[in-house]
Amino acid sequence: MKTLAPFAGCLLSLCLPAAAIDLSGLTPIGPVAGFTTATDGIVVTCRDGSQVAIRILAPDLVRVRAAFGHALPARDHSWAIDKTVWDVPQWSVKEDSGALRIFTPELEVVVHRDPLLVEFRDAATHQTINADERPMMFDAHSGGGVAAAKKLGFDEHFYGLGEKAARLDKRRGHFTMWNRDASYAEGSDPLYQSIPFYLGWQNGAAYGIFFDNSYRTYFDFGASTQEYAAFSADGGEMNYYFFYGPSMKKILARYADLTGHMPMPPLWALGNQQCRWGYYPDTLAEEVVRRYRADDLPLDVLYLDIDYMDGYRVFTWDPKRFPDPSAFTEKLAKQGVKVVTIVDPGIKYDPGYQAFDQGLAKNFFLKRLDGSLFHGKVWPGDSVFVDYTLPDAARWWGDMHRAYTDHGVAGIWNDMNEPSDFLDQTGQTQGDVVSYDGGANSSFNRNVFGLNEARATFEGLERLRPNQRPYIITRAGYAGIQRYSTMWTGDNTSTWDALALSIPMFQTLGLSGEPFVGADAGGFMGRTNAELLTRWYQVAFLTPFCRNHADRTAYDHEPWRFGTYYEGIIRKYLKLRYRLLPFLYTVLEEAHRTGAPLFRPLLLNYQDDANALTIDDEFMVGDALLEAPILRPGETSRLVYLPAGTWYDYWTGQRYSGGGMIRVEAPLETVPLFVRG
Repeated sequence: MKTLAPFAGCLLSLCLPAAAIDLSGLTPIGPVAGFTTATDGIVVTCRDGSQVAIRILAPDLVRVRAAFGHALPARDHSWAIDKTVWDVPQWSVKEDSGALRIFTPELEVVVHRDPLLVEFRDAATHQTINADERPMMFDAHSGGGVAAAKKLGFDEHFYGLGEKAARLDKRRGHFTMWNRDASYAEGSDPLYQSIPFYLGWQNGAAYGIFFDNSYRTYFDFGASTQEYAAFSADGGEMNYYFFYGPSMKKILARYADLTGHMPMPPLWALGNQQCRWGYYPDTLAEEVVRRYRADDLPLDVLYLDIDYMDGYRVFTWDPKRFPDPSAFTEKLAKQGVKVVTIVDPGIKYDPGYQAFDQGLAKNFFLKRLDGSLFHGKVWPGDSVFVDYTLPDAARWWGDMHRAYTDHGVAGIWNDMNEPSDFLDQTGQTQGDVVSYDGGANSSFNRNVFGLNEARATFEGLERLRPNQRPYIITRAGYAGIQRYSTMWTGDNTSTWDALALSIPMFQTLGLSGEPFVGADAGGFMGRTNAELLTRWYQVAFLTPFCRNHADRTAYDHEPWRFGTYYEGIIRKYLKLRYRLLPFLYTVLEEAHRTGAPLFRPLLLNYQDDANALTIDDEFMVGDALLEAPILRPGETSRLVYLPAGTWYDYWTGQRYSGGGMIRVEAPLETVPLFVRG
């Protein structure tokens, strides 16, 4: 949502690219000494006392879990995993002097003995899909770090990793997973979310790897060497899942099975949404809705930012700005508009404030090792934070949302949940904070904080309104966040570069298991202009989350702010979105069921087309619509790549044969849009 101006320089310094992975000094796992079989796979014992479990979850899904220098721990828990019980497929294992070989109907997993290298092959062709370049490694000195290095294919491309301010193809890139509050531009890393799941593509075939380690993790896709692509973590386990396609869509479906399918949102969530930091008092918010209706602009949702609260205390209403919240939401509801309120995780340290007193009395707040409360500073000032891994605390947090549902609020906006702390955006001062974590009393984990907040909120809304679909949006998250929340890409800027960057960001999120995504149309920070806002809406009208939002210091950019000519074009595209709602809702249901996102790179639909490997200035909605937006000022035409097949210009009906580039005229009133024949 927002970042305090005094901290901008500090944040800027944190936007430097992540360092490439250095494997020197790490100790490789020992050679194979023996193995035992289980119902779902094998457990390998190494000469150095290490253990490696190879678990067969499905014919195309294998889990690799390693413990270095000791046996695998009995506790096996992940906040990301939704499905823990699988119907184990037929499989077998054979051994020879050089390797152990595990066979499923789709995969051959080869565990080479000395050194211990894991290789995945296609069961039918026996060709290598993915293989270790070096044995799995660990930091024998600190006892914390783990790493894996995979052979880097000559023509291998990489996609995914969730929210990254980067181009679609991640080859030659290096990235960090560490949730943080960040204003960003292309190359800024890390950002608000951590999704350590990626797809590899080579020669038309795809595989996936989900490194389920929620510590600070790193990915290096050939940035530092020609020899390998690597992933590592500062702590935790070597624990990854290998998915085999060869279809990307098949992998996304299996990933959704593992980490959870997106629930169907309410239909109104696909409507146009309006926000600003901030709309207050209630009469001003009502005027925004009145203007939308007077100007014949579609609107389904109005957001209230932090200024609706009493002193930024969550679960409260400012008695002067919003003296009668129920009457306010009812008035908007009569005009067909839902209200969504922001709810930040920081609870003001304020004896006498109900939320603080209850949480303190019930021991629900995060503490440091010495037993003292963990304090941070956010909008209310000195603040404390709920330990959402504590079941009673999570339930209490969810039930506290009665302060909104009792007043007719329709949805919840979780912001600042990395968690943001104005005193320390890096999380370095949180090293001695402890969370319950299922009884393990683990070191506080930033990467799963937002996920567990969203979980507590979602489950709370289910209890409070059992007959309504919960609607939550979040800024931070970890793998599995799609089970509870939609997301938007945080504090973008009012620039053409930010508009262009949003395309690969949406595509990447979709390839990372998050189908319902979007950005602040017009840009959150800075001053937009008429042309930029108009072109932005020509993208936003086809993104799942369509919201106009601006910083309180930014120039206003609601659709009418630049005159009737530009407003007329924006109206045209918003109304087109509503005409397309049956199609958009159908594609969203497909995402719910299959994991295939609504907003797609061309590559997802045309995986065998090498021309589509790096195209991230065009996108598809489902498999039927292709848009090639204008992403630079003053442009009124552009080259468009149409994949093989028959295509029709949406506006003129002109027929095109795909498989090549065409030049398309695109005056400001028109965005190039094509329908697959």
